[in-house]
Amino acid sequence: MRIFQNLNRLRIVRDICPLPGFPSHDSAVWKGRATQSAFPIIEHSHGYTVTDFKNRFITWHRTFTNNHVIPDLPSTSLIHIHEWIPPTHPPKIPGFFQFSMNHFEAVTILTPDFTKHWSTQAKRHLSSAKKNPHLSLRLGTIDEIASILPHSQVPKSLHTTFLDFAKRHIAAHPDDIEVLIAVIDNQPVAGFIAGYCIDARESTYLVGCFTPAGGKAHAMVALIEHWFQRCIDRSLLHANFGDIVGPHPFPFDDMIGYSTFKTHFSVHRVWMPGSRWRVRVNWRKLKK
Repeated sequence: MRIFQNLNRLRIVRDICPLPGFPSHDSAVWKGRATQSAFPIIEHSHGYTVTDFKNRFITWHRTFTNNHVIPDLPSTSLIHIHEWIPPTHPPKIPGFFQFSMNHFEAVTILTPDFTKHWSTQAKRHLSSAKKNPHLSLRLGTIDEIASILPHSQVPKSLHTTFLDFAKRHIAAHPDDIEVLIAVIDNQPVAGFIAGYCIDARESTYLVGCFTPAGGKAHAMVALIEHWFQRCIDRSLLHANFGDIVGPHPFPFDDMIGYSTFKTHFSVHRVWMPGSRWRVRVNWRKLKK
């Protein structure tokens, strides 16, 4: 049962807070172009805004920035909610208050000898994968990811979500996305999609999956080494694995398994600053 999982690897994972100059701050606009929204994305020179909800009574804007400059957004609704996600902990800003759950990301700071800092288990699995004469790596397509998913560890309920998420990024950044595939005897057994934001000098792990055969061959570990090297070839500084649980996760959290997997690759758990909120009432509209 999951309650008996060993959570020691998740207690402290080289935890840090994002500091000024952290390269991933500059990826806000890049990420925004692949964001799903019922309303048009509002781009700024330093980020973007999503309109989560809008009618005559309430407008909810959610803004991501790579600095502490908050755009002044118009609203004709009675109540205007502005949620702002800053890149680092900002100074106290009049009108905004902090209210959010902690959000963590797993980020590896790349070095030429990156495998030197991997866990003993990851090194052992990489060595095993490299000795496998039937396993090879290559670039692939999203159709191959779709063919792996039904036989993978990913719950069936998430297959469409994963593919839609990947397709949005491919449509938004056709030149900045790669599909990395591992095959055994020409049969795809693992793969993931990586996005490369050159301006931020960071690559992001978007979607990944593997079959039982791929897991037995440690194909994902081989793909991660391949991904890291491709990042270095592009002179990138960070490889971002995305979400990771905190140091004291709830024992039944579905994220524990793949969060633990990420800890083997010299990641830092980055404590993101969370949301700031401002709520305004359009008193003139109320008086009408």
